[in-house]
Amino acid sequence: MSAFAEFVAVAIALFLWESTLWLPLRGVALRREWFGKRWKILDPGKLFATREVGMVAMFPLPPDFGLAPCEAPPLLVDPDGNFLIESSKGDLHQLSSISWDDLEHHEHHLVVPGWKTRMTSRRSTAILRRAKQRGATPEAAVRISWRLALSPDRSRREWRRWKLAAGPLRWYGLILAIGFLVGLPLAYIYLGTFRTLMMALWLWCIMGFTAGQLWWLGKRVYPDARAALRMDAMLSLLVPFHAMRAWELAAVHAMAATHPVGLILSSGDTGNPWLGKFVRRILHPRPDSKEDAIFSAALLPHVSRALSRWGKTLQHYENEPAVSIEESAGKYCRRCHGVYLSETKVCPDCGGLELHVFSKQTALGDEKG
Repeated sequence: MSAFAEFVAVAIALFLWESTLWLPLRGVALRREWFGKRWKILDPGKLFATREVGMVAMFPLPPDFGLAPCEAPPLLVDPDGNFLIESSKGDLHQLSSISWDDLEHHEHHLVVPGWKTRMTSRRSTAILRRAKQRGATPEAAVRISWRLALSPDRSRREWRRWKLAAGPLRWYGLILAIGFLVGLPLAYIYLGTFRTLMMALWLWCIMGFTAGQLWWLGKRVYPDARAALRMDAMLSLLVPFHAMRAWELAAVHAMAATHPVGLILSSGDTGNPWLGKFVRRILHPRPDSKEDAIFSAALLPHVSRALSRWGKTLQHYENEPAVSIEESAGKYCRRCHGVYLSETKVCPDCGGLELHVFSKQTALGDEKG
């Protein structure tokens, strides 16, 4: 392999590596369908994961215009004042009553006494900081953050603001990717060294426009994430591959205070399978988990309010799992939709949650063993 071919191969490998997004395992990335209003769910822990973060693969070309990395507020509080923190992996841990002095925000983590959880952006806790400045208690601030994060109307505004404010980044990234990976090699082969250098200079000017756009976003649009966006701006000015993915990398800050449920409902995608799983999770907490009970009590009113915007209730998602007539199934779990024989009484995967009988049995239960 020639030196030029090796250079191109390394460049493509670096670009593919930059085409990955690392999110906390408790986060969820949504991808909007190109034609339609539905959202596809990208699980950070599905492809590759560490103890705290998982990898989401982005489209190499064209840029991932419909990517929305969302993150739930890190703290919850139920009507009785019981606090929970969701760890980086998604586990729930109960906290004693906390004050503002107990909350610390390090570079990538929110820390409370005894626990910490990874954050993608400082915007994740911006609502808490503003509530504190206005004199709210931690309990009130947490409830406000969840109400706003789950609001379909607010989620729609956040998505629209992001697309309008960062629109140029989409085309800058596409131009840079084509220019560096296709244009420069062809110019070097057919046009000579001088014209190749002129094209490289032009592409560097596009990198400068990208850096300027990110700097402006941090100053005017997302001031809570100013430091991170300015760092991305500096890297975009120096590293071509970082500038190519500036749109997707900055989306982490744009959607950091938006819950996936709010964004899914904002487009009317009420039949999304992930939404049904989330609703069933809060409707049927695991009996052996006190944290699940607090989680359910804290979120039921907020999710119910968000669903009512589309004329839906929580009970609309109490559907039975689809099974064919050939399957040996008599009961199912209302939380995880696991299917079991009629003789089974509880779901082993959901902490011993009692199973429910199919309304129209088509499995072994009808055959009397």
